[in-house]
Amino acid sequence: MKKINVFCVLVLALMLIDLVVDLFINTSDASIKFVFDKDNLGMLLFALCVCLLSLGAVVAAMVYFVKFVMNVNRNEVFSEKNIKLIRKYGYCALLCGVCTMILTSFVSDGFWNAVVDGLDAFGEGFFALLMGEVFGIGLKLKETQKRA
Repeated sequence: MKKINVFCVLVLALMLIDLVVDLFINTSDASIKFVFDKDNLGMLLFALCVCLLSLGAVVAAMVYFVKFVMNVNRNEVFSEKNIKLIRKYGYCALLCGVCTMILTSFVSDGFWNAVVDGLDAFGEGFFALLMGEVFGIGLKLKETQKRA
């Protein structure tokens, strides 16, 4: 159990570092300049909504991941509750990747810069969804083993 707790803390730390690097540490020479006029106000409100959505997705992903770890520590590994938590975590990671790509497209000039910034969150999200499917298969195997 101690190994899984260490790995889970490492995953949470990497998720936070990834978020900080994607959103706050910019290696390009792009500068953000906001001009408040009638034409630009809609885009600024859209960017604000995307930022808030991204922040909400990250917080929700952390909550789902911590709940999952707490269930595993209680020896509730292959349960429907854990499968739902892992899938919700995956969907939140995917949403965070999309939001990161949208926000990067506001700052950078190229489409590929935006894709690269959101790619690691997509990988994390799809991996979590894959793990949810694996846990679902494990739950089905556990149920068939109980019946036999």
